[in-house]
Parts: sequence; structure tokens; C-alpha cells
Amino acid sequence: MKRYMRFLAIFAVLGLVLAACSPADEGGEETTTTESSDEPTTTESMTSTTEAVDTTTTGATAEMTPVKTCFVTDDAGVDDRSFNASGWQGVQDAVASGAVEPDPILLESTSEADYQPHIETCLSQGAEHIVTSGFKLAGSTETFAAQNPAVQWTIIDFASVGRNVTGLEYQTDEAAFAAGYLAAGVSQTGTVATYGGQNIPTVAIFLDGFARGVAHYNEIKGTEVQVLGWDVEAQEGTMTGVFDPADPIVRSTCESQLDEGADIILPVGGAINLPCGTAIQDRGIEGALIGVDADAVEAMPAEFQDLWLTTVLKGIAIQVQRSLEAHASGSPSGGISLVGNLENDAVGLAPYHSWEDRVPDELDAEVQQILEDIKSGTITWDKFVVGG
Repeated sequence: MKRYMRFLAIFAVLGLVLAACSPADEGGEETTTTESSDEPTTTESMTSTTEAVDTTTTGATAEMTPVKTCFVTDDAGVDDRSFNASGWQGVQDAVASGAVEPDPILLESTSEADYQPHIETCLSQGAEHIVTSGFKLAGSTETFAAQNPAVQWTIIDFASVGRNVTGLEYQTDEAAFAAGYLAAGVSQTGTVATYGGQNIPTVAIFLDGFARGVAHYNEIKGTEVQVLGWDVEAQEGTMTGVFDPADPIVRSTCESQLDEGADIILPVGGAINLPCGTAIQDRGIEGALIGVDADAVEAMPAEFQDLWLTTVLKGIAIQVQRSLEAHASGSPSGGISLVGNLENDAVGLAPYHSWEDRVPDELDAEVQQILEDIKSGTITWDKFVVGG
């Protein structure tokens, strides 16, 4: 029976006591590049250290005082089937564990113009902990966190931007590397592909790891599997420019890659993978998609279940839950960025589900070994810098 990397993102946030902190390093790709006008500025007084969290058991502590919590989505809304949905799930899980008061506040943004007034609403309603979802809210989070030092904050997919802000970041290129190797081994056409919504670090990190994994497969096997959509050297690739699956450019982007022979595709950007699934189904080809963030078989509509080869997983829900539990237990983790990776089980690959019988045992064993080799440092490359 095949072995799978079962995903359990577990973090030692509880009991974390911050020692002397140093100013944030501005050199990391992951934390300094943004295409949003809401980009944060870095101040000399801002404290932001990085920690790769340890693995501990999950669960609430006996000494928690529930905190009033408010969650603000980015403009994709809470039903993005991606990190907004996962972040909100983390808040709900924290309610169940006793860390968050019942009926947490949910404010869904439809545009960037909503971010500031939504945060103001959180504050006016007495929120003790505000969770902001995504890099687009970084500027507003930094500004309001500085103005409201008694409030704790958690920002998803971005570094800490203040002494009272916990940043949640992920080394997803590690798992994406294994997914690229897997895709190269499964492909029947010898061509695989990837595309993203925008060339921003939290998107590009998936594409980069994926392309490097395909290259590793070629090096090991002596093959020439082609990967469309990302140039490792130029750090550029195919982008739709939007995260809206209804935009015609999303499907046309996928269609062009299918036209070039791609049969395994990794789309990165919430539900922009769904039009690609429809295109594969309409063509009647034996193609597959690779999901991101939450296991796509569970997160995406049922009609696409047979298309998911695997998912590059990101432990957003549990990280949000742990940050809230740390606050409720009296030891908030503000001022640091918690970086999830393979070593601490905060990123990984989902099971192959309906593709299980189409992944040879030998290939699966190689994928699992690659995951272990990345953990141990046997396989290394110039990874994206996160937690800077």
C-alpha cells in the first residue's frame, strides 16, 4: 500500500515568551515584494523575528480565557476555497477549543477599499484579536496595529509587521518541489504546466518549487519533461493577472497550456483552477490538476474530484488556531513570523485520492523519499526567502 505524507500542521505557539527582538530584515523576497498599494512601510521601531515552529500536540490548554475575535478577508471573500476559507476555519476551530468567544466577527471584503473600514469595524466592536487574511492587508494591519497596541493581530501569508502582530508564512516550495517531481513522473505527454494569479511571492513560491521539482526528475531520470509557465532563472511565469475564476482569461490561460500538450497543471490562486478543470473535462483528456493550500478534493466542488492528482498543502487553519490559543492562554506570539515547512509538518502533499492507482509504487516511494530528503537537507536549492 502506498505511503502518503499525511498532513498535520502542529505548532508550539503556546507558552512562547519573546526575548529581545531585533528589527526585521528587509531583504527577503517573500516579505518585501507586493503589487498592492497597501504595501506596508518598515519602521525602525518594528520588531519582527522569525521562528520555524516546533511540533507539539494540538489542543487547547486548561487555562484559556476566550478572546473576542474579528476576521477580515481579502477581496476574494471567505468562499475562495483557499486561504480565506482556511483562515476562517481556524477561527472557528479556536471557538471550539475555547480560545475564542462564540460568534466571532466575519467581515468579507469585495475590494481593497474595504480593508480599512472593516478593521475599524473590528476595533469599534471591541475585538481583542484581529485576523487579517493575506498580503494585501499588510499595510492596514501595520498601521492599525501600531495605533492599537493592546489589540493582538494575526496576518496570514505575510511576515509580522509589528510587536503585537503574528505573521504566518510557509515554505511551500518544499512541497511543491515534490509535486513537480510527481507530475513529471505521471505525465503521459512529457509536458506539465503551472500558472498563477499574479507574480507575487506567495504565488511564485509554488511555481518555482514545482518547476525545480520537474528539473530534478529530469536530472535523476535522464528525461526531458517540459514545464510550461515558469522560468526559474528569470523568476517569471504565466500569470492571469486576476484571481477571479469567472474572468475569461483564466480559462484561456489553461487552454493555451493544454494546446501545448500539458496534461498535469498546477494553477495557483484560489479558484482559478476550476476553469482549467472544466477545460480538461470538455476536452475529454486524461489530465490532472494539482491543488494548493487545502486538500482540493475536500475544498473544491465535487464534480472536479477525479481531477486532483494531489494538493500542495498549507496549514493555515491550524496556524491561525494556535495563534489565537496562544493569546487566550496569556502568551500571545506577536512580533514574530511563524514559518511552516516540511520539517515542522506545516506544509505537505495530500493523498492521491482517485489517482492512487495511476501513481506507480516506485514513483510514490521516490516522492516520499524526496520529502524526507528535503527535511534532512539532503536536497537543497536556493529557496524563496520567507520570514525575512
